[in-house]
Amino acid sequence: MKGNPKISVKQIVAAVIRNLGIQDAAREFHNFVEWAFEAEKKIGSYTTFDKKIASLIVVGKKVLLPNDFLNMIDIRNPLDLYESTYDYNTNMYVSGGFLNIDVADGVTLEMHYEAIATDEEGFPTISAAHEDAIASYIMYKYKGREYYNQKLPRYVYQDLKQEWSYQCAQARGKDNMPTKQQWRCISNYWNSLRPHNNDSRKLF
Repeated sequence: MKGNPKISVKQIVAAVIRNLGIQDAAREFHNFVEWAFEAEKKIGSYTTFDKKIASLIVVGKKVLLPNDFLNMIDIRNPLDLYESTYDYNTNMYVSGGFLNIDVADGVTLEMHYEAIATDEEGFPTISAAHEDAIASYIMYKYKGREYYNQKLPRYVYQDLKQEWSYQCAQARGKDNMPTKQQWRCISNYWNSLRPHNNDSRKLF
């Protein structure tokens, strides 16, 4: 997918509040922001979160994680040709904003990680292509309270759930769709596998 324009989560939350006619918006705002993040994780395509690289210095067997850190993809010592990647399961763990790692102090490590992009006010930003999916998830979660309190008919709740499932699949599918350039590369590779027309060999 070419590019990944972002919009603030506030824009999506404001639209949901307006569409549902919620009067006490301040009371629900932070719940809606959390649900928006849940929706992004459930969409879970490769482009959902930003990919970044950071250089981190080991001090006291640990490194301070970036403020926008979400999930580590890989970490390595760029100067060590024999130990390019560390085993995340056995050699390190995340705790209190630090990555604890059994590496000597002063070593600079290169971390590839998933990051949460934010706007100028510090609120998360979300892929513009996910706006409908995230809005449908927030409405599904919000109205779910009424359903579990027996104030909302089951068929309405099921419609909201199905709409979220549909929008989630649409968002994930669009993210994973190759760009025109990628399609050209795929086509060229595919065509390279075809036998030449003047190949005199016979299959039978």
